[in-house]
Amino acid sequence: MTGSSPATQQSYERLLAVEPVLSRIAPLRDLVSDLPPKTLFHAGPPFASGKALPAPVLNSVLAAIRHEGWTESVAGAKAALEQGQVALAPAQDIGLVTPLAFVVGPSMYCLAVSDAKNPRALRLSPLNDGPLPDCLRFGTGREGGLALLRGLTGGIGADLAANLKPAPLLPVLAAGLSGGDDLHGRVSAAQAAVRGFFGAHLAPESEQYLTQANQFVLNVIMAAAALMIGAGAGVSGSTMVVASGGNGIDHGYKLAAEPERWIVRPARRPIGPKMQDKATALPAIGDSAVIDAAGFGAACLRFAPDLAGLKVHVDDAYFTEAAHDAFIGPHPALKFPGLRVGLDLARPRACLGVMLGMVGAGGTEGLVGRGVAPWPEG
Repeated sequence: MTGSSPATQQSYERLLAVEPVLSRIAPLRDLVSDLPPKTLFHAGPPFASGKALPAPVLNSVLAAIRHEGWTESVAGAKAALEQGQVALAPAQDIGLVTPLAFVVGPSMYCLAVSDAKNPRALRLSPLNDGPLPDCLRFGTGREGGLALLRGLTGGIGADLAANLKPAPLLPVLAAGLSGGDDLHGRVSAAQAAVRGFFGAHLAPESEQYLTQANQFVLNVIMAAAALMIGAGAGVSGSTMVVASGGNGIDHGYKLAAEPERWIVRPARRPIGPKMQDKATALPAIGDSAVIDAAGFGAACLRFAPDLAGLKVHVDDAYFTEAAHDAFIGPHPALKFPGLRVGLDLARPRACLGVMLGMVGAGGTEGLVGRGVAPWPEG
């Protein structure tokens, strides 16, 4: 197998040096200085000028505008967006990763994952927005999802922040993989660690939230993966991926050699079983693609027996060690057969994709299935 270049190897070694720690919870505006005014942050690369937003993203944008108090009505939110009073920007450009169609505003509580060796290095992700059917990340804009957001900013977020115990995350990733997680499509084993992130004296509302938000750890994993791959940025000639995400139209990624430049390709739809047979899945959406770029998710399906139903939909290679062909090398804290981390697009590969929940393209269906979105070629 072709090895990675010395420059790419340097990015990989920087990735290995990161010791991710869940270190803080606070509103986005308290975690990122100098946020641009009236700006919301979405997954993936920038939207091309003049293109209509995918319906699920538009629903989340309108909900976020109302949540921020910039207007009270859906009609007012639409007018504010159409008149350019509210701007949209890629979340990863400010060190934030957001799941699926979820759109982040300045008042929303986010978690911060920092490097134990370099606490100034951090990545952010919004607090998980709860269970189906109301969660906004699936793009339906339901009022119940807006109510949950208001609960997080109205007291639950502050309570979680006050009771957070900084937690090393490499052991959480290892426990997840040992327990049958791929760390993207399935996170239930890693989720068992979540209550231990907090002290004993949480308010009843916070306890209820943690019980219901049964994918809370996914947002933590997203931030940890983004921090790890992001550490490889700034190495001339390196072809390691340091950012990755879809916006429902395009899939974008950044390479370590040019970490400020989005490389944009048409996003591909996830392939897999549907819960709503007639629904059309939106092309790949979400910054959770950073998990797969780190070496988890679609490359780790062989460790997740619960996801074996995908075998009839995707290439058999995804369930073998060949799924890690495109990745650079092992991680000393994650000793699983054939597991490698750090996506090097210069390496030959049998398969490459992103494990994703399928979002209904119409903006009304919500979660319609789950599958693997093939990596965009070209």
